[in-house]
Amino acid sequence: MKKTIGNPNKTNEDLINLIKKTKINNYYLKNQKNFRDRILEEINISDHVLDVGMAMRDRYKKIKSELLETLDVNDFGDYPDIICDICSDVSGLEKKYDKIICIAILEHVYDPTAAVANLKKMLKDDGVIYGYVPYLYYYHAPKDLKFQDYFRFSKDALAYLFKDFNDVELFPIRGRVSTPLNILFAGRWKKYAEKTNINIYLDKLSNDESNLKQCSGFNFIIKNWLK
Repeated sequence: MKKTIGNPNKTNEDLINLIKKTKINNYYLKNQKNFRDRILEEINISDHVLDVGMAMRDRYKKIKSELLETLDVNDFGDYPDIICDICSDVSGLEKKYDKIICIAILEHVYDPTAAVANLKKMLKDDGVIYGYVPYLYYYHAPKDLKFQDYFRFSKDALAYLFKDFNDVELFPIRGRVSTPLNILFAGRWKKYAEKTNINIYLDKLSNDESNLKQCSGFNFIIKNWLK
């Protein structure tokens, strides 16, 4: 006689519904645009902004906001403004920021669920989180393990990771053809080949579903957290 423990069917139905309500936007699959430029456009002069890992790179100095702070687990001298393990204690930062930028960070933390919970704590009620995580991507921690490389995220994983938010929008990066080329040629593919837009044309050889399931990673915009 079969034995059922708990209600696994209900749990699975809830997970399916969570995945289904996640928005998929193919804009960055079909257009060679920089996600950081969109972030710049959406930051208001009155915003309080946190850039985790100073991931805006060369666009960091272009941010115009009332407050702009950086956060990192390591102390690099003149950077960051806040030394903090986002998987652990964020005391004093609760409901402080209108916009949080978290690009290529969550794969490097040992507990992404705790990290997202803390990002939520730091966010104001109507705040927004912008970020990126890899999916099909090579290992990229430094040899000295100053930071580590722990996780990769599918669309299903992100739907669950951001389950406490009402508005989850994912933007796949690269598709079925250009993703393995990016892995094979490492940084050279992104640095040289993609400047010709060849990845856009190659990924047109596959349909949207195949590109979604075999993408390099996801940009994301997260807002409207559940209270």
